[in-house]
Amino acid sequence: MQISRVQELSNQLYESLLELWNQTGISNPARSDSFEAISHSLRHGGIILCCHIDGSLCGSAWLTHDYRRLYIHHMAVQPNMQNTGIGNLLLQESLSIANSLGYQAKLEVHEDNPAARHLYNKHGFTELNGYLVMINRNSGQKV
Repeated sequence: MQISRVQELSNQLYESLLELWNQTGISNPARSDSFEAISHSLRHGGIILCCHIDGSLCGSAWLTHDYRRLYIHHMAVQPNMQNTGIGNLLLQESLSIANSLGYQAKLEVHEDNPAARHLYNKHGFTELNGYLVMINRNSGQKV
């Protein structure tokens, strides 16, 4: 098992990521996870962590930041490989990067995902009581 840090997106990796994100149910066209959007984030300090076993992508985490917080997006592990420590390794690497930059780590997790919530709690994440996540999916669209 190998975790690598990717800062330049290839078409092949993009296709592998989309397949993984579709398998885990975190893909959503409304999220603007286009090749261009991900590449742009990587050119501006973002990182994609990839876990490979025997050359096959089995896990990922997409990291971005705003110079004070490291945001963990799209943390995913192939369904048949969940509960094998891959998510733990991806999260540890994410937190290592946050610590090296001096940033707080922040993520969103669906309330109906108890396994992920357990993992995040185990690594010191707590809920931000009183906050709601809000988004305007229409902003940022070219007209």
